[in-house]
Amino acid sequence: MKKTRPTVPEEMNACFAAAYNSGNIERIANLFERGAITVTIEGRSLTGEKEVRTDHINLLGLDSKMTSVNQFAIRFENIALLRAGWYIDTVNKDGKPISINGSSSEVVRQRQDGTWFYIIDHPFGNTI
Repeated sequence: MKKTRPTVPEEMNACFAAAYNSGNIERIANLFERGAITVTIEGRSLTGEKEVRTDHINLLGLDSKMTSVNQFAIRFENIALLRAGWYIDTVNKDGKPISINGSSSEVVRQRQDGTWFYIIDHPFGNTI
């Protein structure tokens, strides 16, 4: 079984991809702090559990597989800045295989139990 809660910030992106690939919105939602912010492809900031969850439910609708590779993690005490390259393999409306990719920027925070959670998730942080 893959790890579901990262214990070092460098594991965040692989844990997110595993949660995404499971198709389970609860696994994705459990990686985010309650008041976390995520940024949409249009550049809108969504704040709070309900909005972040809805945005990720829409992402799960792609019926695809994701790979996310950590490019760096810069840590200061219990906060870290991350960058990752992500890749989604899916099919277009004609049923032809396509790949979508991007580079994300995230800020994560460590909790008292040693696990890490997203506080800011910008999936298109290197492309806007």
